[in-house]
Amino acid sequence: MKKSIFAPGVVKLFGEHAVVYGKPAIAAAIDKGVYIDCVSSDKLVVETVGITTGLRFFPLDRRVEAFGAEKFFAYVETALRLAQERWGDLAAKFTIRSDLPPSAGAATSAAVSVGILKAYALCAGADVGDEEVAKLGHKVELEVQGIASPMDTAAVTYGGVLKILTNPFRVEPLKIQLPPFYIVLLPRLGTTGEIVKDVRALLGKRKSATWVIEAIGKVVEEAEGCLRAGDLECLGELMDINNWLLGALGVVDGRVVDLLGMLKPFIYGGKISGAGRGGVVILIPKEGDVVSRILKGLGYPYYKVSVYPKGAGEV
Repeated sequence: MKKSIFAPGVVKLFGEHAVVYGKPAIAAAIDKGVYIDCVSSDKLVVETVGITTGLRFFPLDRRVEAFGAEKFFAYVETALRLAQERWGDLAAKFTIRSDLPPSAGAATSAAVSVGILKAYALCAGADVGDEEVAKLGHKVELEVQGIASPMDTAAVTYGGVLKILTNPFRVEPLKIQLPPFYIVLLPRLGTTGEIVKDVRALLGKRKSATWVIEAIGKVVEEAEGCLRAGDLECLGELMDINNWLLGALGVVDGRVVDLLGMLKPFIYGGKISGAGRGGVVILIPKEGDVVSRILKGLGYPYYKVSVYPKGAGEV
């Protein structure tokens, strides 16, 4: 009998990069993400449907290589190994389908990690709690990336809008609603690990840059009040400020600045989500139809999304 899991993608509304240095952040699960089906089989096998990748063909060697999705399969392999260690061997076929391309910057790696763990436990008949899944999902990301915040895997696991706190790590659900908003996908220029390393190098070289981290932390605290009040004007202004501060850390490039400048009359505000240098750009629309037409006309890949109130689970 088929079992199906949906694991939501995640956007960072406020606080990325600063969260690495002990500041709070606010993240939201979205209704686009990863679907994983599990059915009994005679052996363990994984297949993907519609996962964007590229292929290299070497005719003389009669060999084909997939590229652009190597890390994607590393998350799958690591999650399966940890699940096997935790819940025992399982003969099953897993089918993975994603609304979003790998490495888009919407926490697809965390969604795959948590989704595989949830699906494996479900098919194995194991009773597993959210806290354990979140910790195992973070372990997957640590093994693959070498460095990873537990923020993404927690947001995938618990869903909704979450305030992320560190030292010690914990999450606080924020009981708020947001209207639908847009995410635009720009090609990534560098991996998350590389970008985090560059920011750390800047902070080590220029001590005054630590005030940027402090300022981002202050923005997060003010933004929480705006979110609770449902004040979209305030939310947009603080997103713009957060984006400027991230620009000072070298992770917001001209493509994002130009996009936000072009759309300014039609949005409350916007910012990058995640490590930066491409990836996801969040737009809070004033005039959604106009924003959609402009993005479509310019050829930007984009999605209209809503906050997903639940975490990864059976569908």
